[in-house]
Amino acid sequence: MRVVLEEIKSAFESERNEERRQQMSDYMRGQFDYYGVMTPIRRELSKPFLKELPKEPKADVYLLIELLWQQPQREFHYIAQELLFKVAKKTLEKEDLPFIESLIVRHSWWDTIDFLAPKILKIYFDKFPEERNAWVDKCVASHNIWLKRSSLLFHLKQKEDVDMDYMFETILRLTGSTEFFINKAIGWLLREYSKKEPEMIEDFIDENREKLANLSIREGSKYL
Repeated sequence: MRVVLEEIKSAFESERNEERRQQMSDYMRGQFDYYGVMTPIRRELSKPFLKELPKEPKADVYLLIELLWQQPQREFHYIAQELLFKVAKKTLEKEDLPFIESLIVRHSWWDTIDFLAPKILKIYFDKFPEERNAWVDKCVASHNIWLKRSSLLFHLKQKEDVDMDYMFETILRLTGSTEFFINKAIGWLLREYSKKEPEMIEDFIDENREKLANLSIREGSKYL
């Protein structure tokens, strides 16, 4: 897998752009290094890897995901999470939750969390619903804002399978936070499900207006 890692590095290096690299880093508040590879180009470069790598044994694929996540440039993290998504339905096992969590808490920012939580965690909890409550309890009690955000956003793509009562319960456990990324996630959830259950979401906002942050109310009410 280290050979594959070097091949991916070479592909990204061939498209390095210093001006875009700085722009991308500035957009992410200087937290990450970049090659400066624009998304369409990155996706094109990633295609052959994402096509062939899922055929490899799980242990090799997960090792490569870990190696990619250890790299400083953000483009590696994107291809790592896309690779995990490709294989998640087939390969995720109950004992893989700590691995997912390790990706959440390293190199954390909204761009990876908003992929890992609604996509990877959703698949995991669809397969192993009995793991959900204890993990959410742990996240809500943690001091890590990205675990807290993840405990909300895995609901995002569940659509008709969403447990609305549990979603509301988790939201209420996280009200009172002054953290932008928590309150934004609450609003995002409410806005998304207002398309499906407008009366239920409107009632929830009205009943909890004093607890919800203004940002959450504003975001959650956009389609009501």
